[in-house]
Amino acid sequence: MISLSFYGAAGMVTGSKYLVTVNDQRVLVDCGMFQGRKELRKLNWEPPAFKPESVAGVILTHGHIDHIGYLPRLVRFGYRGPVFATHPTVDIAKLSLLDAAHIQMEDAEYRNKKKLTSHEKALPLFDDEDVAAIDAMYQAAPFDTWTEVTDRIRFRLHPAGHILGAASVELELTDDDRKVSVLFSGDVGRYGNPLTRNPGEPPSTDYLVCESTYGGRIHPPEDAHQDFIDLIREAVERKSVLLIPAFAIGRTQQVTFLIDRLIEHGLVPDIDIHIDSPMAISATDIYCKYASLHSIDLQKLGGKNCVLHGKRVHLHRKRKSSKLLNKMKGPAVILSSSGMLTGGRIMHHLINRLPDPRTTVALVGFMAEGTTGRRLVDGADRIYIHKQPVEVKARVKTLHGLSGHADYYELLHWAENITPAPKRVFVTHGEASQAAAMAGHFRTERGWDCHIPALEETVTL
Repeated sequence: MISLSFYGAAGMVTGSKYLVTVNDQRVLVDCGMFQGRKELRKLNWEPPAFKPESVAGVILTHGHIDHIGYLPRLVRFGYRGPVFATHPTVDIAKLSLLDAAHIQMEDAEYRNKKKLTSHEKALPLFDDEDVAAIDAMYQAAPFDTWTEVTDRIRFRLHPAGHILGAASVELELTDDDRKVSVLFSGDVGRYGNPLTRNPGEPPSTDYLVCESTYGGRIHPPEDAHQDFIDLIREAVERKSVLLIPAFAIGRTQQVTFLIDRLIEHGLVPDIDIHIDSPMAISATDIYCKYASLHSIDLQKLGGKNCVLHGKRVHLHRKRKSSKLLNKMKGPAVILSSSGMLTGGRIMHHLINRLPDPRTTVALVGFMAEGTTGRRLVDGADRIYIHKQPVEVKARVKTLHGLSGHADYYELLHWAENITPAPKRVFVTHGEASQAAAMAGHFRTERGWDCHIPALEETVTL
């Protein structure tokens, strides 16, 4: 018997975890952390609904925390098998998890020091020792090559766009003389995004598990270049700060590259770019390391050095250096994580800059329900950071031109090469309204049988 269980990203965007069982053999696709609303975040503290030691392998689609952030917990609860991913994703996962551990450890220390916890003692979800325990488990897998997990389960990775190293996962499952294929889309990227390669053509499959982050939307026809031309010119004229909360992996590098190109082509005046995130700085090193996997040659554009390490880019690894940015008047760009404003140094920049009407905050990525980022998108005039009120007097501008997720039209375009039609499509990784809309598009425009699974639901394939 072959079954598929949904232990995350079902009826929601985050927490991606899909357990595939072939008789007594199991593999887990993604092992993500829940983010957003408090009731979702509390799920990260729960033990998994399956026995981790029974899983033969974990396969990662890419290195964002909502796809890998539960790994340290899975290992703590008994998992000891391999963790498969592309070479860049292995590097990014190590970096992401260590950074997440440090943020949680620092946040727990801060809450205990300031007595901001309702518990006897605030604890991190996992620490750096938990992360170090995973290092020996990683096994890098190339694109477009079959890898065996067990004698009944093998997989192949296909380029998905989105961020460096991101993949869709094709599983081939054998139950006696019966073979079944399942394709997990992962996060499908957009077409024509700066720096990122377009998603690859997906293979035919019996079953499709498809994301729906923007399943009910078409990205506005915004020109990201023009948006940044306007924002940077304004920052230079007003001698102000353009504050950009950006995912350390993917978005920071895209924005840095885009601004550098605008300056090089004389479309905006020179402006300093401050990357205030140790993780984003290390991620930029990884982006330069895998130059051949981008849509352009970073080395050639930058001359001797990678263009992402250009003369206008200033790196702030140490906390002391970060604090000095509080006194900076501008004009300048500050890029800081986390992208959805769920923690990290960006929170301190918000405390310092949001009450200042001269500041512009540019939101350049998806903001999940329950996050500080979503509250700013929704127009809040006051937010709470570390339980303290912060007035929002800065200008907040939401940009869609750099979204890392395909909209529904792009998802339909990506999936059109899957022929014949899958027996069934499971629509996941989207808020309820977006998943329902994406399922509707697949039904009406493709005639495909769609199902939106519930959390912890199991289906037989």
